[in-house]
Amino acid sequence: MAAATDFARNTSPHIENVQDDLKALKNDVGKLAQQVVNLASDKSNEAIRRAKKQIGETAGEATEAVREVRDTFADAVEESLSARPYTTLALAVGLGFILGAAWRR
Repeated sequence: MAAATDFARNTSPHIENVQDDLKALKNDVGKLAQQVVNLASDKSNEAIRRAKKQIGETAGEATEAVREVRDTFADAVEESLSARPYTTLALAVGLGFILGAAWRR
């Protein structure tokens, strides 16, 4: 019986040390998990900022391209009206008929 009591007395400090080490490990793992979450959040926010910037730039370029097409089309219609007014009118009527027929379906 004395041997069991001596064993318990000798292992008790070691068990407390192991328990303390486990608590410290648990705290360290918790801190590490929070750091990983923060890092992922920072990277995600940066990726979102870059995507927004790129979308804005692309939208600006697309808007400019639409303006150029619109201006070119308007110039072409004016030139066509000046050079061939009846042909332009016939094309407009034909195009209107085709779009109207497609719209009804």
